Amino acid sequence: MNSSTTEPDHPLPKIAYLGEVPVRNTSAGPVLLYRMLESYPSDRLVLLESDHVEPNPDFDFHQAPRERFHLIPRRWLNSRFSDWVSAWVYLQTKRCGRRLAARLRHHKVEAVLTVTHGYGPLVAEAAANTVGLPLHLLAHDEWGITLSLPSWLQGRADTAFGKMYRSAATRMPISPSMERHYAESYGAKGDVVYPLRSREAQRLSAPPSRKPQPGKFIFAYAGSAHSVGQRQTLIDFAHATASSGVTLRIYQSWDLQMLRREGLRTDNVEIVPFRPSAQLHRDLIETVDAMYLPMSFTSEDRRNVEICFPSKLADYTVAGLPILVRAPEYGSATEWARNYPEAAILVTSNEPDPLRTAVTKIVNDETVRNTLAWGALKVGYQLFGYDSVSRIFQNQLRRGTPGYA
Repeated sequence: MNSSTTEPDHPLPKIAYLGEVPVRNTSAGPVLLYRMLESYPSDRLVLLESDHVEPNPDFDFHQAPRERFHLIPRRWLNSRFSDWVSAWVYLQTKRCGRRLAARLRHHKVEAVLTVTHGYGPLVAEAAANTVGLPLHLLAHDEWGITLSLPSWLQGRADTAFGKMYRSAATRMPISPSMERHYAESYGAKGDVVYPLRSREAQRLSAPPSRKPQPGKFIFAYAGSAHSVGQRQTLIDFAHATASSGVTLRIYQSWDLQMLRREGLRTDNVEIVPFRPSAQLHRDLIETVDAMYLPMSFTSEDRRNVEICFPSKLADYTVAGLPILVRAPEYGSATEWARNYPEAAILVTSNEPDPLRTAVTKIVNDETVRNTLAWGALKVGYQLFGYDSVSRIFQNQLRRGTPGYA
């Protein structure tokens, strides 16, 4: 993060990020926030994060003031009373927000930023309203699926969230599909702000010149896989390609035995510990031949697959490699692949044969690989470039904060 106190050409409002998602250089929501804020002047930023996530000095940044607040009792949420504890936490959000208002006043912030995950948005809204500050909302997740509320409280919570969404000074969904979802659900349009690459991401002018090693074509998967259905898409890939000299490399701090317990029967999977994006990009460029982007086919994951955007595309496209997308017809990744066919091959079947055919096409046809690689580079710069996306984000903050429009 830029720790300089030099004002940019167009001054930025002093903001407080307030939420459950940590600002951390890892993946998904945390890395989105990290990248959005890594060049924000440190004297114009305060970080107020829930203490239910432990600090991690390897991935946190420290130049801006960083404080923690208490809302969620971790141990209770993992008990058999988790639904009732969730209800109790939900009912405490306004009180918690009002308490945090004193910190906003102390730091003399001019606006509050939050992200649609867990209880954080409702806490941020209460804090902002208490001080009379505008609320800026990043919509990275479908809010409802990040909570575990009892049924009697779900409608009330959704109504409260909808009111907050409509009244936010700015609404920034990270994809067109998410913007449509929130607009249809809550009656307010948003401005799409795509996930962005790291400020330190390599800027390739051409795809890597590296040739695949005979008998070991490496597909890589980089990103989280919290659900059984998402992990099954990785197991499916390994099984479908085991006899074709293809290796699936998963960048994640897992134990391979976890996948074996869930059904993995082949030996063509490598686990590489998760690493910060600059190291990840370098490794992809130097050692990987193609990227695999799957989304779960299970009914339990449908809502997430349909609405949430695979923000890992911001990193996948940095490497200038062919991308294979495997997702249901209703998936947001499917929409992206259809909109940008020059960057990805799309498989919408849950059967092994179409997946195997697509893999074979990429492995055996150098022309296909080169075309997709150039397309991934072009689309990546167009949608996820650091400078362009951070400029859009900062302009949204200015637009929604009095005195900066």
